[in-house]
Amino acid sequence: MYKYNFRKRLLYLGLGIVAFLVFFIIGTSVNFDESTSTLLKEQFQNKIKNIDSVGIFFNNFLISILMFLPGIGIAIGLFSGFSTGNIFMILTRDLPIQIPPLLVFLTIFGIMELVSYGIAISRSYLLLIRILKRRSYLLLIRILKRSNIKESLIHTGIEIGIVAIILLFSAIIEWNLIVQSGGINFLE
Repeated sequence: MYKYNFRKRLLYLGLGIVAFLVFFIIGTSVNFDESTSTLLKEQFQNKIKNIDSVGIFFNNFLISILMFLPGIGIAIGLFSGFSTGNIFMILTRDLPIQIPPLLVFLTIFGIMELVSYGIAISRSYLLLIRILKRRSYLLLIRILKRSNIKESLIHTGIEIGIVAIILLFSAIIEWNLIVQSGGINFLE
């Protein structure tokens, strides 16, 4: 019987959050030439042109679902942190006041998204380890018959539900802050 270790789980969650933040900071340190910056900014603006709280939720939830994939989800999560850092820097570099990059994660929705991404990245790692520990990992049927893999998948399903709830409330809060601050037009 697989024993769920809550302390160990919190440690992996913390490591997932730190990994995301490290790649976010690395992403903020990349400098693009003016034409590339303009192109990336335009692409981002087009992507969010008609977005609302539902759109924010689906965007963040899709990214987090991909982060749950065993092993590759870690790379997706780190790339997401990196590209988020890139966009943050592009959007804020022309502002009259420099905004510290990590400030965005001190907002309630930023914290909620960090926790969600940390859960997903760390579960990706835990699933990868479980799969690699099985000698018969090439035969998916055999893997699913093993109780600790089944329990890991049950925990994954529960964590996906938790992430969905966190990201839903995060999207609602983020959208309300955007509306209260004058809408999406601040990016132009």
